[in-house]
Amino acid sequence: MKYVYPQLIMAACSMSLPLEFTYFGELTSSGDRIDVGGYAAPLLVDWDGDGLRDLICGQFDYGRIRFYANTGTPGSPEFQGFQYLLDGADYLSVPYG
Repeated sequence: MKYVYPQLIMAACSMSLPLEFTYFGELTSSGDRIDVGGYAAPLLVDWDGDGLRDLICGQFDYGRIRFYANTGTPGSPEFQGFQYLLDGADYLSVPYG
């Protein structure tokens, strides 16, 4: 099992300072509330290069990293299911528990 530390994932996105956060409600995927357990550190970044911000989030159980593709628009994101990020045949993960 390979471990990826959150700082490496954050380095994959470009951010300008100061950071501003706006609450817009609970995130859902396929109509269900996204729940990855406690201590989640979600990151919105255009992971797949389609111009939309996708959701990357560690999962408390086993430390696996979930990828939720944004299938909506820049102003109205929508997420449909998730897949675990892989490095070859191994799950990418962060320390957990």
